[in-house]
Formats: sequence, structure tokens, C-alpha cells
Amino acid sequence: MRRCDRSGISTIVAWAVFVSLVCSAVLQAEWKIESADGDTSIKFGFLMQARGEIQDRIDGDSTSQDLYFRRLRILFGGNISKKWSFFFETDSPNLGKGTESGDKVAADIYIQDFFVTYNHSNAFKVDVGAILIPLSHNSQQSAATLLPADYAVYSFLNSGPTDSRVGRDYGVQLRGFLANDHFEYRAGVYQGERGETSENGFRYVGRVVFYPFEADKGFYYAGTTLGKKRILALGAGIDHQESYDAYALDLFYDQPVGNGNGLTLQLGGIRYDGGEIFPELSLKETLQVEAGFYWDRFKIQPFVTYYALDRDEEELDDQNRLGAGLGYYMKGFNRSLKLSYTDIRTDNQPSRSQWLLQLQIFMF
Repeated sequence: MRRCDRSGISTIVAWAVFVSLVCSAVLQAEWKIESADGDTSIKFGFLMQARGEIQDRIDGDSTSQDLYFRRLRILFGGNISKKWSFFFETDSPNLGKGTESGDKVAADIYIQDFFVTYNHSNAFKVDVGAILIPLSHNSQQSAATLLPADYAVYSFLNSGPTDSRVGRDYGVQLRGFLANDHFEYRAGVYQGERGETSENGFRYVGRVVFYPFEADKGFYYAGTTLGKKRILALGAGIDHQESYDAYALDLFYDQPVGNGNGLTLQLGGIRYDGGEIFPELSLKETLQVEAGFYWDRFKIQPFVTYYALDRDEEELDDQNRLGAGLGYYMKGFNRSLKLSYTDIRTDNQPSRSQWLLQLQIFMF
């Protein structure tokens, strides 16, 4: 079996260093326009995740090598009034990545998130728009603050069948915090897969979280806080449309340790049952394990990951992915570099290796 060669890794390292130097002059000031009374504002930003990737192919005899943009987003957000706010972002994912035909992905720029929020109180908010559904902690996290370079590989298995865009669906969501911010709820109704002539029933998603300590109060959850907050989140979620159901249980723990250091741990599981409406999601169980330690003195965060997919049908192959990596935070989440290695094992297939090197520039 052919393995990821050193020359390819050297090319990726040199490319990432060059891009990092070019981007090092990016301003860290906030880009914002605000009315005189402060009630109305608009803020601008962007997210760039430039990636080098080397991965063994399924045939076990060849290796793919790519330099591309994993995410290239333009972000807008702000306040319409004291009670109303908005957020939207575009994306052009995997821009420049090689395809099976030998071409490079020329992804269209599209609106990935767009929602308007009515903030009645801490206990009651309403979101309307294209929303990242709140099934699990990982599927509700910000891409800019993830512990590894990307989401858990099985967190969005429901996106294709439900006709969603990387977990986003169109709908209305209620959310808020209760009992001095120890409890959080999110519940919404969404389009889901409409079927012919839009006759399918709507999609319903709900989530509850218990916070013994500090709550994670952003619309998007943190993947790590780099030792800044003490968060223990115990969550459960459900996703339902007609005969389809998905259930999630998860734990997220972020704990400052010593002077500026921090421990991050995330455990999660999702069980998908597609029923008659989504037979491709027939009884899949997934597991997510992530752990990392941020060392503030050197601005580094080593991490390990483990993801597993168990299919109930014997003729379908199970899979697990064991990985390790290192994050270097030059300027927190605004400018970071991550290197990771993953060993991919799938039943009845050769084992495969994947190397990722990702530079992130984030302003918002």
C-alpha cells in the first residue's frame, strides 16, 4: 500500500508558511459601522481556512494531494434595533480541491446562514431563517473555534437526506436560558425534505442542556475556549420528520488549568433511524471523542480524536477514525495553524492515512 510521501508533506508545510507570512499583516481591529445612538449596527468579517491535505485513496494503491480552501466565508452581523439582530454568512467550501474527474472544485458562493433574532429576554429568543439545527453540541459549534481542523465526520449524516446544507435548514427556532442560566432549551420547526409537491410533514428539532457552571451563551457553541472559560454542558437532542428520528447525547467540558492553560473534552453520540422516508439513514450509530490541552506559554494545543460509525445492517461496513494533532494559536482564533494525522479503518477495505495542515484567518 502506498503511503503519504514526505515530499508531499514538505510541500504543504512550505505552502502554509508562505500563506501565514502573507496574511500576518491582517488587521485585528473590529470592522463595524454603528449609529450615533448605538441601537443599529453592522459588522463585517471573513473566515479563511486554507488547507493542505494528503490522503490515501480507497483502492489502497494511490494517494491524493490537494491545496485548497476548506472554507472561504464572508460574514455580516449586527443590530436592527435594541430587540432585533441579524447574522448571515456566505461560503465557498472546498474551493480548488481536486475531483474524481481531475478538475478543481469551483464552488459557487452561496448564503450558508441567514437568520434574524428577536431577543425578548434571556429566557426567550426567536430565530427565523436558515439555521444550523440544534441536534448535538458538535453540530451547533462554530467552525472557527473547533478543537481539531473540522467537525466530527458523522455529525451531519442527516444533511443529505433532509435536503439541508451542512446542517442548515429553513425554519423558526425558540431558545433561551432558565434557572440562572443553568438550563438551555432550543426547539424549532423546519422545512426538512419536502417530497413531491411539498406534501411531507415538517421537521421538528429540540435540544436541552444542563450547565452546572458557566453557560455557553452564544448562538454557536465553542469548540474550545483556550482556557478562558469553565463550561460543563450535558446535552440531549432529537431530530424528527415523519418516520425519521435521530437522537443525540453529548458532554462538553472546558476547564481552565493553571495560568492561562485549559483542558477541553467532548464526548457525543448520535443514533440515526431513517425509517421509511430516509432508508439511507437506516440505523446508524456514531461516537465522537475529542480531547485537547491548551498550553498558553507556547500557544499550542495538542489534541486527539476518535470517531466511530456502527451500522446495524451486516452487509454495510463499519468505520472508525483515530487521530492526533497540534494547534498553534498565533493570535487566538484570529490566526491559527493546525496539523493532524488520522488513521482511517473501514471494514473490508485497506486502512488509510490522512494528513491535514490548515491555516485559519478569522475576523469578526
